Amino acid sequence: LPSDTHLGRSNEKDVELMKRAVEEINASTAEATIFCGDLVNNGENSDNERRYSQWLDIAKQLKRDHFAVPGNHDPDALFLKHVRHEADYSFSLNDHRFVCFRNAEVNPGHMGVVTPAQLKWLEQEVQEGARQQQRVILIAHVIHHKNQHPDVGWYIKEGRESFQKLLESQRHIVAMFGGHFHCGLRGWTDTAGVAEVVLPSVSWNRDRGLKEAPGFKLDEFRSGFTLVDVFRDKLTLKYKPLGAEAVASCDVALRM
Repeated sequence: LPSDTHLGRSNEKDVELMKRAVEEINASTAEATIFCGDLVNNGENSDNERRYSQWLDIAKQLKRDHFAVPGNHDPDALFLKHVRHEADYSFSLNDHRFVCFRNAEVNPGHMGVVTPAQLKWLEQEVQEGARQQQRVILIAHVIHHKNQHPDVGWYIKEGRESFQKLLESQRHIVAMFGGHFHCGLRGWTDTAGVAEVVLPSVSWNRDRGLKEAPGFKLDEFRSGFTLVDVFRDKLTLKYKPLGAEAVASCDVALRM
C-alpha cells in the first residue's frame, strides 16, 4: 500500500519517486495496490490538474489491479474526473472486503469527516461482508485514532462517535489503513482491537519524535510504501524504502 505521492510538490522528483514505487511493486508479489490519498500536491490549484492524468498514466503501469481514495489535496471533482468515477466503493480480494471511502476535509482542512450518508453506506458494506463471511478492511486518507502530541493530531473528527460505534460493534472490521501523516509506518490497536495503520509516504517522511508515543512504529523514514500480508490472526507489515530492500517489519494482531 503506497500513500501520499503528492505529484508536483517538487517539480518532477515526486513523479520519479512514484514511477520507482510502481516498478518495485510490480517486482513484488503484491496481489493489488491501494493508494491512500494525496495523489497530487495541492490539486485544488488549477495549474496542477494536469498532474491527475500524469498520476493515472503512471498507476496504469501496475501489472495488477490498483485502487485509490482521495486525500485533502484531491478535490472531489478532479478525483472523480481523472482517477475513478466514485470515491466511496468496495472490492473483494480472497476472503476480505476492502471498503474505500473519502474522509478528508479539503485543503486547507486536515481533519477527517464521516457523513451520516457515508455511515449508513459503511454499515451496509460491512453487513454485506458479514453475509459473505468476509472480514472487512477500511481504506481512507485520515485515520480514526485520536492521536495526540507528539503525533500530528489529525483524525476523524466529524461523525466520530458514530464511526467509533461502527468499529466497536461490527466485529468483521479488523483493520483500517490511512496515510496523511508523513511519519513513516505507525499505528494502534486500542480501538476495540481494530488494527489502525498509518502508511509512509512515497513522496517524503520525517521523524516526528514518536519513540515514546503509544502504539507501534518503525524507526524508518525514507520515501517508500508498505507491503502488507493479511493472515487470519495478524497483519505483517513490511516497510519498503524506494531503492532498497524491505528493512523493517512488524506483526500486528487482528481481533478474532
